Amino acid sequence: MASPSLSPARHPGALPAAGSLDIRPGSLLVRAFGALLDWNDRYRQRVHLGQMDDRMLRDIGLSRADALGEHEKPFWRG
Repeated sequence: MASPSLSPARHPGALPAAGSLDIRPGSLLVRAFGALLDWNDRYRQRVHLGQMDDRMLRDIGLSRADALGEHEKPFWRG
């Protein structure tokens, strides 16, 4: 009976070999913290955008529809 292979698949879209991934705990924490900061910034900016009046939106070159579309996006979507 053959044992299952533990090596990664070698086809398009497969993850790179484990040796080439940066999986150090510090690196993962830094990236996770960075993502949380980005999400918080997006959330705050979108809330502020939703509170702007039409004059303010015209000043930055957005329509009310553009602003509402951006305001309604979830914070994790860029």
